Amino acid sequence: MYSFRYDTPEALGIPSPALLKFLARLEEIDFVHGFMLMRHGKVAAEGMRRPFDPERPHQLFSVSKSFTSVAIGMARKEGLLKLTDKLVDYFPEYAKTTHPRLAKTRLCDLLSMQSGFAACTARRMFASPDGDWVKCYFSLVPEGEPGTFFTYNSGATYMLGAVLHRLTGQTLREYLTPRLFEALEIVPGIWESCPRGLNCAGWGLYLKLRDLAKFAQLLLDGGVYDGKEIIPADYLAEATKVHSDNSANKSPDWKLGYCWQFWNSTYGYRCDGAAGQYAVILPEFDLTLTTVSATPNMQRILTALWEEVVPALSPSPLPKAPAAQAELRETLERLAIPVAAGNEAPRRIRRTFEFAPNAYGIASCTVEAEQDECALTFRLAGGKTEQLRAGFGKFAYGTVKLTDSLPHPTAASAAWRDGKLVIESFILDGIFRSTYTVDLTPGVAEPIVRKDLCSTFRRPWEPLTLE
Repeated sequence: MYSFRYDTPEALGIPSPALLKFLARLEEIDFVHGFMLMRHGKVAAEGMRRPFDPERPHQLFSVSKSFTSVAIGMARKEGLLKLTDKLVDYFPEYAKTTHPRLAKTRLCDLLSMQSGFAACTARRMFASPDGDWVKCYFSLVPEGEPGTFFTYNSGATYMLGAVLHRLTGQTLREYLTPRLFEALEIVPGIWESCPRGLNCAGWGLYLKLRDLAKFAQLLLDGGVYDGKEIIPADYLAEATKVHSDNSANKSPDWKLGYCWQFWNSTYGYRCDGAAGQYAVILPEFDLTLTTVSATPNMQRILTALWEEVVPALSPSPLPKAPAAQAELRETLERLAIPVAAGNEAPRRIRRTFEFAPNAYGIASCTVEAEQDECALTFRLAGGKTEQLRAGFGKFAYGTVKLTDSLPHPTAASAAWRDGKLVIESFILDGIFRSTYTVDLTPGVAEPIVRKDLCSTFRRPWEPLTLE
């Protein structure tokens, strides 16, 4: 059975005061949901901010790309493909119609984000009227020659998954389950799929934080777990080398070179997903950091690691530090996201607002508030309803979809602030968070306003006008 081993930070050559400084930096970021730091194969520190739950799979966004890369490496070892193969050779039905530049594209060009396109193709694939993303990709015209320049392209990663499906008849999740997930005793969450049922490949995988940490440790150990090679060692060594020049990027850790669906970093390399989903691998220090987050400034997490932890690492155990270790334990135990704050006492209300026809199909919203909780109950076209519940001075829990592509578990708190009801809502399996402000003043044109924070890939909320 897979089990994590734990030790004190000092036994692993990490000063507890350095971890306290690192935690303080993380707590300044809105919001790091959870993290696990491992060294020498043991857990030095882990924490999850309530109301987030370490047992709930979390959106990984582009960390999914690294799993796709691993699947391609496994398929190569099984003799199913070569990285120098041309993409179109796996889809001969498009050989006569695809653009000559796209016809030159090799699998290694897709892996290294040198597809020849000047912009990500995913949004154009989303818009394909028949939902056939493969067909759409082959209808596009690359602006340049494949293999010559870097452009981050999630559509290219999707095509790697499509190749694997063409070869095996399996989705990435199905293919990786006996080869990777079962070996590490991981039960993966969903892996979002295209309209034709193929996993999105470049995004969409959900994993628990600890399961992501298992993957990070496997990478650090060269693809070997319990004496068995899980990821082909020769492929992993090549996949984590720089293959593309991305120095035109501005952020420090996004311009140090791109590998095969991994990013080169100031130290080591990383799996990298939107809003701070990370598996950071530091072979030179025998250390990994995994995080699940919801921050628009992802560099801050890495910078905190580089500045607070890396300089403090010792190659050998450090003297015991019981006081600092106790402070670290207490800090980790009280990790929590604050509830909504207000300047007025809760009051009882019930008001229904009828909306003009809108893109969301929201016909009305009933606002109810008691002393302990409140709720926004949205009535949708066709009679269905969705309810967002929130607690005063506490979180209330539920499931909400509204403008998202999938329903999500939520935690929300509320407060009365300057005559308005303010609800702060978090999606517990991902990055989206929202603030709803309800203005009960008679005659207000937009009585309910939602502001989305860290809203990558989320359909933006537009004002709902009254009937």
